[in-house]
Amino acid sequence: MPRTSLPSVIFLNGPSSAGKTTLGRALQDALDVPYLLMGLDTCFAMVPSQWAGGPMGAHRAQGFQYVDLPPEDGNPVTGISYGPIGLRMLQGFHRAVREFVQAGNPVIIDEMMLGPEARDHWFTTLADLDTITVGVRCDLKELERRELARKNPRGLSRWSEHRSHEGMPYDLWVDTTTQTPEATAQQILTAP
Repeated sequence: MPRTSLPSVIFLNGPSSAGKTTLGRALQDALDVPYLLMGLDTCFAMVPSQWAGGPMGAHRAQGFQYVDLPPEDGNPVTGISYGPIGLRMLQGFHRAVREFVQAGNPVIIDEMMLGPEARDHWFTTLADLDTITVGVRCDLKELERRELARKNPRGLSRWSEHRSHEGMPYDLWVDTTTQTPEATAQQILTAP
């Protein structure tokens, strides 16, 4: 039986290139209520370049940075790490999202969990809000195909495929490997 009311927060979490943003937009299109789409990329867009992951970020070790890791099965692996300033930025962003919801604006969160501190802070911050958590999966070969097409850092989807789900409690799992964003949105909206 489907939910009788919409939650204040639809929390989508999964690896890079899994289609979370596209799914979030499909949910927005399917809903009669104006849900705001916010997430990790929203936060990253606000970070000054000196604290960002690119090679020119002089303070990236304190903020956010890409990390080249040992190859896996001959494939590159690229992670994202954050320092104390990056964690502070993430936590501030989480609290800002909560304020949007408390002001009456329902939110779709598009997240790729970077680590346990960020995960635990999200759930502390959202603890008393009506939230549905959705684990977004996609086959690794398809993730890597999308990663190349999007020109994302090679190996980010491989790094985040399982890591993004570690310790996550989900109300629902969806698989975006072959299912359209519209069909996946309906799966979420009709879930019990």
